[in-house]
Amino acid sequence: MRKIRPLCFALVGLVGAATSVRALDSTSVSPNGDELPVAEPVVVSATRFDIPLDQLPASASVIDSQDIENKQIERVADALRGVPGLNVVQTGTAGQLTSVFMRGLPSQDMQVLLDGIPINQGLAGQFDFANLTTDNIDRIEVVRGPQSTIYGPRALAGVIQIFTKQGNGTPGVTLSEEGGTYDTFRETLESDGKIGDFDYSLGASRIDTDNARPNNAYRNTSAITDFGWSPNEQARIGALLAYSESETGNPNSIFDQLIIF
Repeated sequence: MRKIRPLCFALVGLVGAATSVRALDSTSVSPNGDELPVAEPVVVSATRFDIPLDQLPASASVIDSQDIENKQIERVADALRGVPGLNVVQTGTAGQLTSVFMRGLPSQDMQVLLDGIPINQGLAGQFDFANLTTDNIDRIEVVRGPQSTIYGPRALAGVIQIFTKQGNGTPGVTLSEEGGTYDTFRETLESDGKIGDFDYSLGASRIDTDNARPNNAYRNTSAITDFGWSPNEQARIGALLAYSESETGNPNSIFDQLIIF
């Protein structure tokens, strides 16, 4: 039998002094063609305000959208595999329980944030990264070491904060389709832009694969959107909506599992 795990959540936040903080380009060139000094990425997770990575007192890593695109990473868990001090454990094929451990401490001692909002708030304080895709993600910040003074007792090992993209410029749409062995297909939709004082960004994907062995098929549909209104340059009222539905082929299952949060 198959196990179906639909996940959906809606998050709304009011930002009183929001600024668009994005990872800076690693290289830059002046209009004359001269190389300019390399700018360090900006990190906010360790101090709650933007600070260059080279001035950060804590040990931190930044994975930006360019890294994700260059490596064609589909899931956040795969993006975290190359971060020092992190151990990503997956119990089977795609869609199975995936946990992240930081510096050898239990996964519940690591705070996971999506645009500053905790998403591992269950009784155990754990988060399953199995079906969290990289759709509409601008960057991922990983701060290693105790951050309990800022984020509470669940940040004993550190913090993983995921930032979504914020629309800017003329609205546009990007569509893509990929295919491979074992009947593997992936379709993606991306769109973002700004119209007057309103901005939006949207990322959605569908993944289908039968995997190499029988009874291991995996299906995942995910979407995440961020939209907001800026009455002035200092304030932004925004909302974040995310949805994920996954289906895994597991033999000897007794019942289907449904999780909604």
